[in-house]
Amino acid sequence: MTHLRIHTDRLRKGMVIANNVHSRSGAVLIPEGTPVTKEIMTLLARHFIEYVIVEYEPTGFPVIVATPVPGETPKLNEKRFEEFKESFQIAEDTLSENLKEIVEKNNDIDVPVLLNMLNQIVEKSENDMNLCDMLFHMKKNAENLYTHSINVALLAQILAKWMNFDSYDIEPLVIAALLHDIGILKLSEDDLKEFTFKQELEKGKYEKHTVLGYNLIKEKDIDIRIKQAVLTHHERLDKSGFPLQVPSKNINPLSRILAIADVYDTLIMKEKGAAALSPFLALKELEENGYHKFDSQMLMTFLSKVTYNFIQHTVLLSNGEYAQIVLINKYNLSRPLVQMGSTFIDLAIRTDLHIEALLD
Repeated sequence: MTHLRIHTDRLRKGMVIANNVHSRSGAVLIPEGTPVTKEIMTLLARHFIEYVIVEYEPTGFPVIVATPVPGETPKLNEKRFEEFKESFQIAEDTLSENLKEIVEKNNDIDVPVLLNMLNQIVEKSENDMNLCDMLFHMKKNAENLYTHSINVALLAQILAKWMNFDSYDIEPLVIAALLHDIGILKLSEDDLKEFTFKQELEKGKYEKHTVLGYNLIKEKDIDIRIKQAVLTHHERLDKSGFPLQVPSKNINPLSRILAIADVYDTLIMKEKGAAALSPFLALKELEENGYHKFDSQMLMTFLSKVTYNFIQHTVLLSNGEYAQIVLINKYNLSRPLVQMGSTFIDLAIRTDLHIEALLD
């Protein structure tokens, strides 16, 4: 029986508490061996306990015959991927032109053009998972504002669908994502000299881009939720974000989705002078530090769905060996079961190893 440390937001009925859980006074609050129930989850929340140890019994392993080597991953349809890249490039050019005209000429926001531009990309994918896979394969090159904005719009749209949003919410979400960093175009040349999107996630000299972006669109004839999302996409539920540190009740659902898509794309982004995290290290970062910052249900949905997309991909482990992902641990998404030759390695147990890179 394996023991896993997980965030209490991710507890589910049927799990079993593996170790005694103590209150702040040292008294045993929940004894080991206690099955997780709704009452147990309520008790943990009441005592502000964020992590517990649970029992986890791995399920049967799927049989993989081939020994994984670099490049031995599920293949994309090359023709479709080339069409996808072509549509993506057209979208970048279209978005660049539109954002610059808003900033420089105070033009209106052409919502139909922006929606159609993104739909042209989506139509080149077979389904949401295929779209995620193609976005991953686009990560080879350094990114700019327009690439990042389109990535975030596509990821946000996918997550909104997974959350069963309808078109009334998805369309303004997509526009908000395409516009979310427009304020960067108003930063001074001095500010932009050493700019990276990873620095832009933090409080500091770049945080003003949220207000600058909001000021650019606040008088435009668009859904007010778009304006709110542009202003608040760096706000966090624990008030650790910026620029306003608003309470969670004032962060609308569009902003909550946008925040997750923005951070994930930034973490795995290749930038000049800033290393990209592998998707699994990004997932680990979000698993360990995200549940009190982001909407927990949205984050859990996003992490689990994205992670399952990486089954059968070849990875580089931290010991320099290649392996293939064969099973996702739903209680520890960033540490799946991998196969090296005929050997299976459960990374939830082998904590001395981690996935260094997800390979093509």
